[in-house]
Amino acid sequence: MFHRDFRSARIAALGAVVVATLAMPAPSFAAGSGEEDVPSTSIVPADAPSGAAPANSPASSTSPSTTTPAGKTWMPGLTGVKPKSPAHRASSKSSLREPEIEPAQARLKVLEDSPVYAAPAKTSKHIEQLTRDKFVEVTGSTHYFLRVNLKSGQTGYIEPSAVELVKPVDKVFVLTHDAAVLDKPNRWARKVAEVHASHNVHVVGLSLDYMQIRMKNGLEGFIPMTALE
Repeated sequence: MFHRDFRSARIAALGAVVVATLAMPAPSFAAGSGEEDVPSTSIVPADAPSGAAPANSPASSTSPSTTTPAGKTWMPGLTGVKPKSPAHRASSKSSLREPEIEPAQARLKVLEDSPVYAAPAKTSKHIEQLTRDKFVEVTGSTHYFLRVNLKSGQTGYIEPSAVELVKPVDKVFVLTHDAAVLDKPNRWARKVAEVHASHNVHVVGLSLDYMQIRMKNGLEGFIPMTALE
C-alpha cells in the first residue's frame, strides 16, 4: 500500500516537471540563424513601398547621363553642338573663291548696247550699260566672260559677244613652239588640233593674247602668241 502511494506521488512530481518545462519560452534560435543566412543588403525598409529598390542600391541613384539642370532631358549626340550664328554664315559666303582670271590687255570696240555685270554671271547685278560703237578696256577673261575696267573705276564683266573680240589680219608666221589649237581665245577652251614648231601658220586674226589661225584643211582656231616667241 505504502509503495503504491509512493509511486503515484513520484509520477505526479515528474508530470509537474514536464509541464513546467513545456511552459518555459523557447530560445529564439530561428531568428538568430535566419539573420546569419540573409544578407543585410536584401533587407527592405519597413516604410518602403513593395518592389522599391533599397535606398543605398545602385538602382536607386539617377544616371548622370540623363540628368541636366532645370530638369531638361539630355539628348545624346548633341552635347557641345552649337547652331551657326548669322556672322558665321556671312563669313562663309564671303570666303567663296574669286573667279579665276586669265590676264589680258586690249581696248575693244563695243558692238551692241550691253550690260556690265558685277560678277561673271548673268544673274549678278548690273553696274553699268555699254553703248554701241564706244570702246572698253579689257583686262582679262574667265571661261565665259571678259573682265573690263570702267571709267568710274569699277571692275565688271561682259559677254564676249558684246565687243569686237577678233581683229582681222592676214599674215604668215613660222612657229617657234608646238601649240594646241583652241576653239576660243582662252585657256579653258576645247582643243581642236595641234601645230608644231618650224611650220608656217596663216594668221587671220588677233584676239587678246591669242592669234586666230586658218589651217590647210580650212579649220580655224586660236593659239597663244607665245608660240611665236
